Amino acid sequence: MSPCPHCATELEDGARFCGSCGKKIDVPAPPPAAASAAETTIGASARRANVSGTIRPLNRAPRPEPQATSPAGAGGLESAAMTILQSAKVAGGGPPPATAPPAAAPALAAAPAPAPDKVAVRPAAQAAENLIGRTLNHRYLVEDKIGEGGFGAVFRGKQIATGRDVALKILHPHNSSDQTIIARFKREAEACSKLRDPHTVTTYDFDETEDGILFLAMELLRGRSLHQIQKTDGLLPPERVLVILDQVAQSLGEAHANGIVHRDMKPENVFIESRSVGTAPGSKLEDHVKVLDFGIAKMMSGEKELQALTAVGQTLGTLEFMSPEQLRGQTLDGRSDIYALGMMSYEMLTGTLPFQGAKSPIEIINFHMKQPPPPPSKLKESLRIPGAVDDIIVKMVAKNRDDRFADTNELREAIAKAQRVTDRSADKTEGYRLVAVIAATILVVGILVFVLTR
Repeated sequence: MSPCPHCATELEDGARFCGSCGKKIDVPAPPPAAASAAETTIGASARRANVSGTIRPLNRAPRPEPQATSPAGAGGLESAAMTILQSAKVAGGGPPPATAPPAAAPALAAAPAPAPDKVAVRPAAQAAENLIGRTLNHRYLVEDKIGEGGFGAVFRGKQIATGRDVALKILHPHNSSDQTIIARFKREAEACSKLRDPHTVTTYDFDETEDGILFLAMELLRGRSLHQIQKTDGLLPPERVLVILDQVAQSLGEAHANGIVHRDMKPENVFIESRSVGTAPGSKLEDHVKVLDFGIAKMMSGEKELQALTAVGQTLGTLEFMSPEQLRGQTLDGRSDIYALGMMSYEMLTGTLPFQGAKSPIEIINFHMKQPPPPPSKLKESLRIPGAVDDIIVKMVAKNRDDRFADTNELREAIAKAQRVTDRSADKTEGYRLVAVIAATILVVGILVFVLTR
């Protein structure tokens, strides 16, 4: 065994990627690009690695990678845990880009390489640093780089014909011959091309240059990822959480209706822009949500799943937010995304996830598959989280998917009801405050009158 040159974690002999930090061993990881504060595009600054066994620290010191020992219990949990943890040793790629449409997410388990006779010979693409100033296929001018990850880099660009600003997501040259990565890149373009909801990032184009550069042209966003907002703004009030949940659910509803399950919902894949309500000066700003990164989405055709990009029994996603059925490698539907969205809600409201005592990936897997989470209000009783919000989130993260909301439409109905209850409570509180102010004023006036007339 030898240490990882990036994080010093002990690696198995012959490992190509680190199971702790997710970085490639034989290729030095490029330094992250700093994003412009004024103009940020799709993505987030700090990332969870999409490799099972790699846990994003939740304001804690990084946890050591667990030994490959059997978890408590037997059957599905042990099988799922060992499959995921072992597959992490061979998973490819590093963390997604810092401030751009996340490069196709590194998988919990890499798909088997296609047979040699099926691998097309592709031209060697030039390094990303040499692309600035170049025009791709006479349509897109590459401007400055705004983000980079293990699978690709993202540049701010301009569509020549229209002058429209775009985000150009470009596959790294060393990935341009990996058929699985290329398939995921194309899968993202295919999935996004079917979606038109205003809360889903828009993909304009997908193409390849003559010298083998694969690129996606996407909507350029200005704002911050939900992950960045949580880091800088702290806990979000329940009213704001409900607004965000509703818009994400709207985006996912269209995807599910088109037979697309996202499979990797997490704060890094939710982007929030502040948009003005109305045109008058000083208009109120509201959150406008965009859901990103359908690179590992599962697309369905009727009851039949389209060709998967992983081997049988292998799993894609981010461990903190994976549903029990996703961990078991079962067929997924939209309720798996609802589970992930429920886990995200804990972090928005309380700053932590409900398995805060877990010390290893196996313990997190055990939690997802066996332990009912407490209501968010029980994690931090000092917070005033309405009971209606508690009820929604507990139902979203039910272990049995039949006990969750049947679909995003039912979820949005519950959110709307909770918003009405929350608004009435806020109005009542404001009414009490106004009555208290009036009573205090009357008392002060009465005292003054009494003193002056003595």
